[in-house]
Order: sequence, then C-alpha cells, then structure tokens
Amino acid sequence: MSPPTMSQALRNRGLKLTKARTAVLHVLGSAPDHLRVTEVHRRARRIAPRIGLASVYRTMELLVRLNLVRPVHMEHRHRHYARIDKAHGHHLVCNGCGLVVEFSDCRVDRLARSLARRTRFLIDDHSVELYGRCPTCRG
Repeated sequence: MSPPTMSQALRNRGLKLTKARTAVLHVLGSAPDHLRVTEVHRRARRIAPRIGLASVYRTMELLVRLNLVRPVHMEHRHRHYARIDKAHGHHLVCNGCGLVVEFSDCRVDRLARSLARRTRFLIDDHSVELYGRCPTCRG
C-alpha cells in the first residue's frame, strides 16, 4: 500500500497526519523490505529529525490496528513490520541473521476452510511464518 493510500486511510478514520506519522508512512511506502521499528525510526529521522522512537512505536501500533501493516514475529528478536499489500502474507524468517523473505505460494486456504467448517470458526485471514536458517547462515 502506497504512502498516499495509507495517508488517506488515516484521514478516512478522522486521524491527524502529524509530521511523525507522515515520516513513518513515507519510510514504509519506500521500503521494499520488512523493517524493525528502530530502522523505521532511523530512516524517519532523515525526514523529521525530531521524531522520537516512542512516536514511531505508537504509529506502528496504530497502523497494525488499522490493518495497514502487519508485524512479522521473530523469536528472540524484535518484530519486523510489513506493509499489507495483499490479502495475506507469508514469511520465511532466518533465526540466524533475521532475514525475512516474503512468499505468496499459499496452500493454506483449503486447510482454513476445513477448519472453519469443523470448528464453526469464522476465519478472516491467515499468515504463515516459517523459521529456519538462510543459505548464508547455514554457511
């Protein structure tokens, strides 16, 4: 989702576009990869030098609640965040270096439909995260 689209989503909900939020949206919109909050903060400071780390954390949590970004959980590491550009995202996460690779080959839909029928649970979305070691870390 592009920064203007994310900005519009905030405005549509009656939320202000502060300098901090605008800087975070710009960073997320221009990043081809998944970012930790500290990296978002570092890049956002180039746009808004006075932006605080707490403002970035608050903005990221707001964007998660609005379904504009999703956290990519990493064991024993900080979460990375990814823009939501598709219905759902799946990730390979390296336990060694923290590399996150997104993939779209989804075969979970059939399992989700079966589980929904069996449990009568309404499944809105899903995300798959697979943990291991990338080729570089396997060395």
